[in-house]
Amino acid sequence: MPDSDPAVVVVGSVNVDQIVTAPRFPSPGETIIGTSVTSSVGGKGANQAVAAALTGTGVAMVASTGDDDNGAMARRRLADRGVHTEHVAVLAAEVTGTAWITVAEQDNTIIVIAGANHRWTPGALPAIVASATVVLCQLEIPVDVVHTAARQARGWFVLNAAPAAALPDELLARCDVLVVNEHELAVVAEIGADAVTEPDAIASAHQKLRDRGTVAVVTTRGAAGAVVTDADGVTTELAAPTSTVVDTTGAGDAFVGVLAARLAAGDDLVDACRWGVVAGSLAVRGAGAQDSYADQSTLSHAVREMNS
Repeated sequence: MPDSDPAVVVVGSVNVDQIVTAPRFPSPGETIIGTSVTSSVGGKGANQAVAAALTGTGVAMVASTGDDDNGAMARRRLADRGVHTEHVAVLAAEVTGTAWITVAEQDNTIIVIAGANHRWTPGALPAIVASATVVLCQLEIPVDVVHTAARQARGWFVLNAAPAAALPDELLARCDVLVVNEHELAVVAEIGADAVTEPDAIASAHQKLRDRGTVAVVTTRGAAGAVVTDADGVTTELAAPTSTVVDTTGAGDAFVGVLAARLAAGDDLVDACRWGVVAGSLAVRGAGAQDSYADQSTLSHAVREMNS
C-alpha cells in the first residue's frame, strides 16, 4: 500500500489496445493492406492515470479488468509506470476491455469492446475516492459508477465526457471541471456540431453547461489548443505549440491526465490547462498513447519554452 493516499484517483477504464496502421482509411466494404500492428495498454482511464503519474504525482487507478493475460499485463504495465493498482479489481470469467484502433492520415478511429469495464458494482468504490484531491472519470465505464464517484468525491471532481453522451443535470452539477472536445461539447450541450467550431460559439456552449450546474468547462481543440471557462465565467483561449503529428491516439488523454495532476499540485484551472495543452502537443509526436507521454522533466522544459 502507498505511504499516503494518492492525490489523484482515476475511476475509469482499462483496455488493451490493438493498433493497426495504414496509409489511409478504407471505404465501406473495401479491404486495404495495413503497414503494422501492435498491442499496448490503453483505455481512457488508464491513459489518463499514466499521464498524471509521469508528472510525479501520486495516482491510484480504480478499475475492473478480466481474469486473463491481458488484464495481468495491463495491471503490470500500470504499476511499472508508477500508478497504484491496489484498487484494480480482477473479475473472474470476464475479459479485459479491448480497443481496436486504426491510425491513418494523421488521425485515428477506435472501436471499443467494454468487457470488464462494464462489470462494476457502484457501491464497491473504495474509500480512497473520498480522500483524493482530484477524482477523475470518463464515460468508458457505466454512468452509475461515475455518479457514485462524483457523489463520493470531496476534492475536485473532473469528468472527461468521452465517449460523447448526453448527461443528466444531476451529474453535470457535480462537475467541478467538465472536459470535452468539440464533438463531445456539441453532444453534451445538445447543440449542432457545426455550432461549436469557433471560440465564441464554444464559450456560449460552455455557458449553457454552466447554467445547468457545471462549475467550469474545458474544450480541447487539437492543434488549435483549448478554450477554458472557469468558475467565474471567464473564458480564456490557449494556443498549442506547433507539433509534427505522428499519431494523435491518446493525445486528449495526455491533456486530461496532466490537467488533473496540475490541479492536485495547486495550479488554478487555466494554468493547469496550459500544462495539458503542452502535454497533448508532445503526445502527438510519438506513436501510440502511453508510450508517447512526456515525463515531468520533458514536460516542464516544454512548458518553459512555451511561456518564454
